[in-house]
Amino acid sequence: MYQNRLFNRTRIQLTSFYAVVIGLITLLNGYAIHRMMLRTFERTVDRELNTLAGTVHDTLEAILQEPEVVSPVAIQVLPGLCVIGGQCSPTRADSKLNELTQKQGYCLRLLNLKGQVIATLGGTQHKFTAEIPKLKQVTITNDRGERYHVHTLPLKTDDDRDWGYLQVAQSYHLLDEYMQSLHLLLLFGVPLAILLIGGASWWLSGLAMQPIYQSYQQIQQFTADAAHELRTPLAVTRVAVESALDPAVNPAETRTNLEITQRQLHHLTRLAEDLLWLSRLEAKQLPSQQQPCCLNDLVSDLEEELAPLAMAAEIDLQVEILVKEPLYVMGDLDRLYRAISNLITNAIQYTPASGVVTIGLESSDHTAIVTVRDTGIGIASADLPHIFDRFYRVQVDRSRATGGTGLGLAIVQAIVQSHQGTIQVSSELENGSVFTVRLPAKISPAKPSVLSGGLKY
Repeated sequence: MYQNRLFNRTRIQLTSFYAVVIGLITLLNGYAIHRMMLRTFERTVDRELNTLAGTVHDTLEAILQEPEVVSPVAIQVLPGLCVIGGQCSPTRADSKLNELTQKQGYCLRLLNLKGQVIATLGGTQHKFTAEIPKLKQVTITNDRGERYHVHTLPLKTDDDRDWGYLQVAQSYHLLDEYMQSLHLLLLFGVPLAILLIGGASWWLSGLAMQPIYQSYQQIQQFTADAAHELRTPLAVTRVAVESALDPAVNPAETRTNLEITQRQLHHLTRLAEDLLWLSRLEAKQLPSQQQPCCLNDLVSDLEEELAPLAMAAEIDLQVEILVKEPLYVMGDLDRLYRAISNLITNAIQYTPASGVVTIGLESSDHTAIVTVRDTGIGIASADLPHIFDRFYRVQVDRSRATGGTGLGLAIVQAIVQSHQGTIQVSSELENGSVFTVRLPAKISPAKPSVLSGGLKY
């Protein structure tokens, strides 16, 4: 119960962290889009205003004759131009300038040298703030609060006298419509995005927590299994010591109790050594001597070393080497020796008298294959997925009778995986088992290493 509260609290914290971070990223992206739209619009408007203002400016300077006087020719050249207090030229449907003023919000003003409006084209119903014109790009506001981006250019007559100013402006109403749509999208989209981000963050935090949760469960399981393994020998040792200390017990019984204590201490020592060795192997803290290892020699030496054990158990130990040339793998010879030895020892222990244990060696597609086949009691299909777990026992009574620590197959798997290999098992109850180890094969070296005898595990 406590661990569920702990992981739920951690998951909520991770969810909040993910949601805040991703939410901030989303808001920053929205702000960046906002700024990008503004900047793009301004650049587009500037480019178009420059083009339009330049065209009108060049046209007017060629026909203006008197300063601050709009000539009839200028009125005819600019369809729709209205002179303040005077006439307006008729608009033409085919006029590009008319299309710009009517549909895209452009307007044009002619100012005298004091900045007073002389004539307008487009947007004549609105009044702009009167001020001395500035020869730069500015934003001005009309009497309705509408913003316009303005370019101002000085005008001269055809004889190079100062005439006044030309102002070309474009309304911001298109940009304001875009911004309004964007703001509405952000107003309703951001809360929805936050909800989606929260759900996604909860799911992502669950994925992130899953390996930790599984590791925590494995640690708990390992602690429980280790405590279970230690409890029995410790209890037996305690009873034997108490019995040996009893004055009423005769010397023969005391010696028996001391022998029991010695056996249990040996079992505890081996268990501690296996656990330490396995943890260091998985953490890659054990030194490894990588060298070419001849599997032919390794299998032959194991047959010779374990033959007495097989004979004592009335087991027929056989070897089938199906390779014509010496087969080498790159790895640590001692560790490989221990892994294959554990498999053969297990096969002998779990095979009844008159049974057969066969060690096979072959190669396929640059892969060395070592098999250990027995005619023993077999393994139930429900137990196969857990056979390489630490302390996992298929038959508790028989396992304890053999004096094992429950770590043999876990050690084998760790050794094989450290050599970039794989191990598989197939088995049926009462029909024996087959353990298959596959290792990357190596081309025979010029000076092959010789497996030295006397290796003991």
